[in-house]
Order: sequence, then C-alpha cells, then structure tokens
Amino acid sequence: MSDLQLSLIVLAVIAIAAVWLFNALVERRRRKVFEQRLRPRGAAIGPDAGTTMRVDADAGSRNEPSFGEQEPAEGDATAAADPAATPLTDPETQPVVDDHIHAVVTLEPEGQVSGERALSLLHAFRHAGRQPVLLVGVTGDRQEPLRAGHRYDAVLVAVQLANRSGPLNEIEWSEFVAALQHVSEQIPASCEIPDMRETTARARALDAACVPLDAQIGINLASATSGWSGQDVADVARRLGLILRADGRFHALGDDGSTLFVLQNGDGAAFRADTLEVQRTTRLTLLLDVPRAPQAQHPFEKLVEIANELAQALEASIVDDQSRILSASALASIGRQIEPVYAKLVDAEMPAGSSRALALFG
Repeated sequence: MSDLQLSLIVLAVIAIAAVWLFNALVERRRRKVFEQRLRPRGAAIGPDAGTTMRVDADAGSRNEPSFGEQEPAEGDATAAADPAATPLTDPETQPVVDDHIHAVVTLEPEGQVSGERALSLLHAFRHAGRQPVLLVGVTGDRQEPLRAGHRYDAVLVAVQLANRSGPLNEIEWSEFVAALQHVSEQIPASCEIPDMRETTARARALDAACVPLDAQIGINLASATSGWSGQDVADVARRLGLILRADGRFHALGDDGSTLFVLQNGDGAAFRADTLEVQRTTRLTLLLDVPRAPQAQHPFEKLVEIANELAQALEASIVDDQSRILSASALASIGRQIEPVYAKLVDAEMPAGSSRALALFG
C-alpha cells in the first residue's frame, strides 16, 4: 500500500470520526431541549357557579351553565384555603411553557442564536390567529422569555391551543407554521413542528373541556330612586377599596393585586374618571369571573359583602336580572353552587386563578 493510499485512509477515518462526533453533539443538544420541553409542569385548581351563570360574550356559541333562578356575573376570584388552590410550583422555577395548553415549535440553530436576532425575526409571531404565542429561549436546562442580551441553544415558539375565542384551527396553525418555517431559514435553524391533525385535535379537546367550566356570576344593585351620578358611585366604591381602571370598571383586588371581581355600570356605559360628574346610572352589576378568581381568597363572599355595603350606602336593592330581590338565603345558595365548579376546575387541572386558568379563560 502506497503512502498516498495510507494517507487517504487516515483522512477518511478522521473525517468519519468528525462527522460522528458532530452528530452526537447535535443529538445530545436536541435531546436536552426535548427533555426540557417535557419536564412536568404541575396541576391546577378551581371551578365556577352562580345565580344564572353566563359565559363571556367572546365565547360565541359556548353553552351557558345555570343554577336555578339567579343572576349572572363576571369578574375575578381568589386563592382557596383548600390545599388544591395553592401554587403548584415555585414561581422561580416554573417553566414558561405549559405542554398541556401549548403546541410547541422548536427552532434549533446550528450554533447559539442571540436574543436580539431571534426577537428581530420573530417579533410578528405573537399570535396564531386568535391564539396568543409565547417566545421562549432555552439555554441548557433553563427556559425564559426570549430577551435581548442573552444567547440561546434553542427557541420555543409556544402556541396556545384554546381560549375564550375557541380552539386553534387548521387554517390558523398552517398559516402560522408556514411563516415560521420561512423565518427559521433566515436564522438559520431547524424547525421541529408538531403534526397539524394531532395539534388541532388537542385544541378541540381542550376547548371542549373548558366550555362547561367557563362561568361568570353577577348580582345587581337597582336604585330605589332616580339613580346615582358616576361620582356618587366612585366615592362609595373607593371608600370600599375598589379601584377604577382603564376598562371603565371598579376592581376589587386580592392579596396579590389581582382582580377578584368587578363593579360595572349596569346601564352599559363604562365609568370614566373625566366624566363621573355628568354620568348617571340606575343600575350597577358586580361580576365574578369564576375561573379567574382564586377560591382561597373567597371572592364570592367578598362580593356579597361589598354588595351589601353598596346597597346600604346608595339606598339600592340587591336584585337578579329580572329585578327580583335576592335575599340573604338566595345569595348563600348561589355561593354553595359555586363550590362544585371550583372542584371541577381542580379535577380538570386548571385551578381557578392559576396561570393555566388565566390563560385559557382570557
């Protein structure tokens, strides 16, 4: 065998070894990203109930659960004394992607990609049709929202499968991933995309699980006289600790600053700080959005307490949607009917007020 042949054989062996080593490193990194995505997330809790429960208007054709002859409402809630209502994971370590409610596209660059470059190429990918999208950077075993000044081994594009507008559909998904594949070529990065049929089937199943749990409860305050000015309402609401926000509603806040329930104008027009003096209303509505309100903070009990104080201060009657008086026993009955809804939310692993419930019922 000549020296040339021997040299060629050695070079071939080195080349094969180099290719094998490169593939092994790539596979190892892909496996770490995949394992990170599948890391357990934890569960969730909470249900809903009410007088006549109603579903958010955005829900379209969703069914409306009801309990007897009582009122609807929307709003927020609080955390429950029940162990089920406690956070499932430490917020500092909780992954930002929830595989239960997201379809995750993995973009894996040939080398690390800077947060600046990824953000510049993905800035338009914040929604897939009606569904919100999370952009997440992965470095080793760590996930974080994509940000400038960092470098990442991979980028996860997490598309939410459902919300109150309905489930992710085939058109939304196919258009989104087609555009995303084009961007992946510019990074450049490989693009690992979940199967469309499987993804949209998951979306429909998740939406179907959410529909019967999507309840809002409301009770009304009717004026016994000619009504109130917006300023009258604001003065009493603020004295009771409610905060007027940009949505034109007064918010009752929980211990963590999240909304437990809201007070809104029952005659329709939103309250505005600059028009309170001239605005008048004859009806107010207190709304509790059950899936969004942590059970542990007893939102319905606090709502009833505020309702009684408002009724006394404004000389109002607490009534249902048909203007029938709601007695203390009727309100207590509504409260009892909410408990099973909270339990069903827990069973469905989307506790009221949890990050999962806030995402799905947003």
